[in-house]
Amino acid sequence: MPLRKRQEEAEGAARSLRRTAGPREDRQVSAGFEPVTPATATVMQRSVGNDLLGRMISRDAGGTVVPHAAPSKRTQDEVVERGDSPPTNQQKTEAGAVTRTTRSGKAGATPSVKGKEKKVEEEIGNPTLVFTSEYEGDQEQSLNGSADIGFAQTATLQRANGMETPAAEAYDFWQEVSDESRQIVPASANYKPKKSSRAWVVDGPFRPPYNDEDGNVVKTADRITFVDNPGFSTSTRMTAGYFLVDYTVRFRWKVRKKQAGRFTKGEPYWESNEMVHRVTSAFDAENPEEAVAVNHHAAGNRTWNVQLPN
Repeated sequence: MPLRKRQEEAEGAARSLRRTAGPREDRQVSAGFEPVTPATATVMQRSVGNDLLGRMISRDAGGTVVPHAAPSKRTQDEVVERGDSPPTNQQKTEAGAVTRTTRSGKAGATPSVKGKEKKVEEEIGNPTLVFTSEYEGDQEQSLNGSADIGFAQTATLQRANGMETPAAEAYDFWQEVSDESRQIVPASANYKPKKSSRAWVVDGPFRPPYNDEDGNVVKTADRITFVDNPGFSTSTRMTAGYFLVDYTVRFRWKVRKKQAGRFTKGEPYWESNEMVHRVTSAFDAENPEEAVAVNHHAAGNRTWNVQLPN
């Protein structure tokens, strides 16, 4: 019921009431007011409510009186403004959908979520693969001497520009090798070379997980580098009684986005071209102790823009 209408009914009820207790001289009533009995107060309370009734009632000379005039605009505003409607913890959007307030007091479309927001996974871009190589070793060899015959090479996979994910966490990068050789060994009859060959295999430590403790793999935030010395050098040398007639070694590299779990070779990958090192040396069976030239050809340098499979 509208507030003004309730007020008018209450005022009408007050005017119609008659004094029911004691002679008039026992209750002095100010001009414009009539006495109110408990029964009348109950009726008015039900009509206008406790708050407005309290504003309308005053005591004069021990009696309860009701003003005939309607409450002022200020009184009406105070009544309307009392409390929050709807409550602050449940407000409606313009579309009428009920939403909950967040801890900050602002209404949100969904309840607040505890904990930190999940970090958005970074897109893994196409890396760059840079290969460098050169011959490192002796220029001559002899059957009765010792010699270093080998190559130095690096294969560096650099993450895509703008990425923040460490390269070792973004890519599966591995090196494969295949080789063949002919060499004279102490057991060779009439200096006949012994042949050996090896099909394509994953090459030693050059694969995930990237163990950088022995220097074969170097990891930084933006790249992974394989440092290799293929051939008969360093810890594997040509010693007295051995002679390397020819040697061919091939390399290739494969890259893909990091796979969850254990490293395997089965998933789709990008593959580089083959890079080939060669060595030849002409052994003279008539002069087995003669030093002869080592002819070498390193694979050279190469850069690839890797195109990762989808």
